[in-house]
Amino acid sequence: MVLSSRIRLPADTGALLWDMDGVLLDTLALELVAVQELVAARIPGAPHVSRETVRRLFALSIADFWRAILAAVGAEADEALVTDLTAELERVRTTGRAEVLPGVRELLDGAADAGLKVAVVSNNPASHVVELLERAGLAAALPIVVGNDQGLPGKPAPDMYLAGAAAVGLPPERCVALEDSLLGAEAGRSAGCWVVGVATGSATFAELKAAPTVDRAFRSFTPSTAVLAPGDVTDKRLDSPNEFVSHMLEHIAWRTGCSFALDWACDDWLWLGETVGDQLEPLLDGDARAARALGLIDDGSCEVTITRTSRMTDGVLMLQGVAGYDAERFVGLRVEQLADGQALVDVLEGLARAAGLGIRVDIASVEDPHHTWEAIFRAVGVALRGLSRTLTAHADGTGPTIVERDDTRAARGYGLQRQESSSPGAVRMLRTTAESRCTVEVAVAAGPLALTLETSDAVDSDGLIALVAELGLAAGLSGTIDFSALELSSSHVVAEDVGMTLGAALKELATDRMNAFGIEGAGSSIDVDAPIRVGVSWEGRKFLQLVPIGWSREELRDQVIGSTLPSGLFSEDLDDFLDGFVGGMGCSVVVHWEPVADVESAWLLVFTGLGTALAGLLAPNHAKRALIAGVKATLA
Repeated sequence: MVLSSRIRLPADTGALLWDMDGVLLDTLALELVAVQELVAARIPGAPHVSRETVRRLFALSIADFWRAILAAVGAEADEALVTDLTAELERVRTTGRAEVLPGVRELLDGAADAGLKVAVVSNNPASHVVELLERAGLAAALPIVVGNDQGLPGKPAPDMYLAGAAAVGLPPERCVALEDSLLGAEAGRSAGCWVVGVATGSATFAELKAAPTVDRAFRSFTPSTAVLAPGDVTDKRLDSPNEFVSHMLEHIAWRTGCSFALDWACDDWLWLGETVGDQLEPLLDGDARAARALGLIDDGSCEVTITRTSRMTDGVLMLQGVAGYDAERFVGLRVEQLADGQALVDVLEGLARAAGLGIRVDIASVEDPHHTWEAIFRAVGVALRGLSRTLTAHADGTGPTIVERDDTRAARGYGLQRQESSSPGAVRMLRTTAESRCTVEVAVAAGPLALTLETSDAVDSDGLIALVAELGLAAGLSGTIDFSALELSSSHVVAEDVGMTLGAALKELATDRMNAFGIEGAGSSIDVDAPIRVGVSWEGRKFLQLVPIGWSREELRDQVIGSTLPSGLFSEDLDDFLDGFVGGMGCSVVVHWEPVADVESAWLLVFTGLGTALAGLLAPNHAKRALIAGVKATLA
């Protein structure tokens, strides 16, 4: 059951039980202003009360809320003051006008059209709730109100929601509780309701999604839509709660030759897959009954077979490993901001069901799981195009949907460009893609190598800043690296793009030094007494190898893939930094890796070892001045 393109509910849903504050009405904004004014007036010199502080405490009773606010600003929680402030805030609540949150009116209309019963379940007195609903123009749509004046234990106890279910005459199992707080979600779940959490009040989306008491998390009740059509693949808008999921669907759009507009507000990934499948199904107008594709990117590969099915069935998606690889283990691996790959399985399963397809994925190679997932979604896109006359004609230019040449793309300067540096002896490189922009200016000189990152809040790559600084210190490099995400901020994109642009800048720097006076062209950290040693060579092919010494390759892979540093960095993203660096510089890097129990210490040794090796590579060697610079620099 889908209401107003905003929320999908269990099929047997009979009623919606709404919390008021932060779900129906934006009382958070109303209270924020009141709290800031009251604190300033009653507690002279108190620090500013932030929205985040009010949001975090929003679900508490008013008296407990004020006790916590007073503690936060360093004031004594005098009970007379608490009583006074409580009365003032209650006055604001009963006389102020809170705005209706986006999507609420549409959902109430959708509920009425679907014949669902509705009620408000609030920790506030029922009379206050009714007053606020009347001022907001919602009272007629929500005639049933369960407040805290019935002598019932408040949330997180289940009693309020049990009373709400009784008020609409349905068992709690057929009721959906809509909440913004973890306390409210706990109350709904304890009562037996199906719980929707929306991040428009007390809790963040991440907190709601992680809560075991929340069945479905929403950023807001705005419409969730996904629109694909044959067109310009650069015509895209990608907005969902998880950027890696967005990126995987972008791969399908790329390979089918479609423009893509994704506006998704929740973590119902099966529904997202079904929505994409509904868009693709009319385009699968070819004669072929099946299509196959081999997908690959970097160290991940797979084979995908898609067949048409006569009806929608369970089991339309099958993932299996080849050469003895365990598909279940693969799905269980962390991938970017996803704790495991189940969300991606849900997307593919939903797509297959909605489009009437059987999808078989043979997983062939896995090092970093996000590369294999990218290979899977790319191959799905290629195979889908094989089932479509329309998409094939669009690709070969024989159909009506012709993408005109756009010279502005070249003007955007995508790719790597050397720019004028700010000082002699320095190199400045700019790398621009549709996703990101990274600028590196670097020189052989004393001083910090400073990295700045501008990414979405969903990505925490700040730990890379310290590692890059250590690399620069060991290499004797100074300069700046500035990265900003233009479209997506996947953590592996951040690490790989920074590594690639730094590598490209060092390639130019090494070339300049080779031409000016000759350089060693290779170096290592072998002289450092450490369990991890790094070698780098500019005299071979582009290649990265992590070599386990004293333990197995599988044990090393388990540390590199899936570990998290205390800074929040993903270990596998640092592997991507090395991949990008090797590609940008055009060099060979080998890491001799003995067991190091502490993954943070291990990666610090890798980055400082790489810096030491680069210092050796860039060191002057006048005997080599006549050599050709770069890969395969030989005596020829």
